[in-house]
Amino acid sequence: MQRFGIRFFLVALLAIAASPSKATLIDFEGFSNGTVITNQFAGVTFSSNAGFVNQISTQPGIGFGSNFICTASGSLNCTQETILTFAGVASNVSFYQVGDNASGVVALVDVFVNNVFASTVNVLGFNDFYTPNLVDLSAFSDITSLRIYHITDPGGLGWDNFSFTLGQNSIPEPSSVALLGLGAIGLSFARRKKFA
Repeated sequence: MQRFGIRFFLVALLAIAASPSKATLIDFEGFSNGTVITNQFAGVTFSSNAGFVNQISTQPGIGFGSNFICTASGSLNCTQETILTFAGVASNVSFYQVGDNASGVVALVDVFVNNVFASTVNVLGFNDFYTPNLVDLSAFSDITSLRIYHITDPGGLGWDNFSFTLGQNSIPEPSSVALLGLGAIGLSFARRKKFA
């Protein structure tokens, strides 16, 4: 019976220490045309370079619903960079490029893992304005930010359906280490009592 109690305690401790992950999908629906997007979504902040903002463009038939985002400064130009900064570390990250008027590489994405530059990924266009194109970054884990830039499409590009899972960094947080330490102390007391 005592072994069952110790095993139960260990399983419970591991369940508490593990950080739950929840998938997030951002589709920008429900916002009015021209809304500036910054921190409306839990887990991520949208920004751009100085003088530009990410704003909602409402154009039914482009993307997955009526809305997507692109950069603007007074008028919607969709050619400046979009920066995503995650509240933790993200995995299973993907999004869609919408509204392309060119083929080949139409933009670039810099991926930052644990706040360090990891790779540049090409965003492809297929000269099909109405068909969204997947940008799949699921090969990366512990993503802390993305920079979408160098848009060469003549009409600019929009972005839609950002999907990601926020989780715990691969380096344990102090609270997790403390919980595991308390568990080890509890086990040592249980063993001492058993053999005394």
